[in-house]
Amino acid sequence: MDQQNSSASAASIKNSVLPIIDVGAFAAGDTEERKKIAEAFDHAFCTVGFCYVTNYEHVLPVEVIAEMRTAAKTFFAMDAATKQQSVMDGANTGYLAVGSENVSASEGRASKQPDPVESLRLPAYQEEGAVWHATNAADECPWRDASWMPTTPTRFASAAVAYWAGATRLMSLLMELTELALELPTGFFTANSYAQPGTLLRVAYYPVSANADAALRYGAHTDYDGFTILNRDEHDAALQIRTTEGEWINVSSPPGTLTINIGDLLARWTNDRWRATIHRVGNSPAGTAPAARLSLAYFTGPQPQTLVQCVPSPKCQSDAPKYAPITAIEHVMEKIRKSQKALDLA
Repeated sequence: MDQQNSSASAASIKNSVLPIIDVGAFAAGDTEERKKIAEAFDHAFCTVGFCYVTNYEHVLPVEVIAEMRTAAKTFFAMDAATKQQSVMDGANTGYLAVGSENVSASEGRASKQPDPVESLRLPAYQEEGAVWHATNAADECPWRDASWMPTTPTRFASAAVAYWAGATRLMSLLMELTELALELPTGFFTANSYAQPGTLLRVAYYPVSANADAALRYGAHTDYDGFTILNRDEHDAALQIRTTEGEWINVSSPPGTLTINIGDLLARWTNDRWRATIHRVGNSPAGTAPAARLSLAYFTGPQPQTLVQCVPSPKCQSDAPKYAPITAIEHVMEKIRKSQKALDLA
């Protein structure tokens, strides 16, 4: 990244304003408008590695978001024994109680204490017998009829499926935008590796009592896969991004926005043209009262067996490929193993 772009990204974050991408205008725009938005999208991920998206209600309605947030709060208000019934087979899925994660270990620098957060993870990785398509997400949702779902609050399942389906539609729109931004053939992602994607909806709750003495609520890390679609509490500023100068900056959550960033896999796919920016969740900023925090993070990625190597984009192939080919699932599982290793050794 050149010095001018580096300075611009730092200034943008310091003002708590990420680049803003109007996905509604992209979806409805003519050729010139779509190209202009795609160029801004490319610039956002070359520099900051994060952006806000606006005007997304046609794919992810605000009432769907509100219903999901209400259902999530009801879930986390249940007693621990009931929540534990939502544990699925395998590590890192289903309900994870406070102290189950040490996410900074995925970057090779585990914190001394586990992350003070509880979460419910709803995976859709295209496991055998659970094939689903992005164009039919709601009807083919692999966990909608899970044996433990009846233990969740009334309307939780319907709210989660509706949110997941809407976030999947937004994912497909972001991948269409990516194709244009990187000058790739139409359908390069959307008609191929993202037609049957691998995704994870993480519903996370950071209770005040568990974080009163903690410096961080979630350790420093980069995400693992493709785009992360993050819905936060309005005006929340606990998300912190590390600038290229190594400074940690709080980033706000303006009403009517979703926060988008990319994971390591997509950065690798673009030969590091796009940045997977290190970020963390801090406590409430100085001068503000401690508050519980709820976030909905939809982690998106390609079909798990996709072979990831530098995309055939003139923007990404100006340098020799930096990485050997790897399947998407191999990359993600290695990151997960690292994040769990510190807990295994404790």
